[in-house]
Amino acid sequence: MAEEPDNLVLIQLREMRAELKNITVKLDQHDLRFDNLDKRFDEMRLYVNHALGLGTMNDLKARELDARQDESEARQKRMAALMAEIERRLGRVEDKPGD
Repeated sequence: MAEEPDNLVLIQLREMRAELKNITVKLDQHDLRFDNLDKRFDEMRLYVNHALGLGTMNDLKARELDARQDESEARQKRMAALMAEIERRLGRVEDKPGD
């Protein structure tokens, strides 16, 4: 039996298979790179969320401290007014003759 010439369609199919294999290998490599990028972005998202959380927490604490300071200043003014009233009344008691 004589050797039959390769069918042109089979030759092209083999070439296409080989090229497809190369493309598949490259895509797998890109998938690995994208997976690594996804992991890095996830880590970055965690860091950003943490930093934003800290900023928000600090802002809330600063507001709370400001409110406490305002309350303390108001209390101090009330105490000063009460002390002035007490001193005024005491002055009147001391000024009364005959006691």
